[in-house]
Amino acid sequence: MPIYELQCPKCNHQFKGLVMANTQAPKEWVCSHCDSHEAKPIHVYENIHPLENEHAAGCPCCGGTSRNNF
Repeated sequence: MPIYELQCPKCNHQFKGLVMANTQAPKEWVCSHCDSHEAKPIHVYENIHPLENEHAAGCPCCGGTSRNNF
């Protein structure tokens, strides 16, 4: 899931947007401050989101244990 850092040219507000895995980024971003449809990405964090990795020790949903061991 890439995370986009966005900036609005109308109000200069910076905010972040998340794009779900296996989907396309929107063609138009809307500013969360002034509702302008002119916001543009200024940086993209392309690292894999921790919840998209395989389950392992410290996993927030299962602690890395098999669900069959309950």
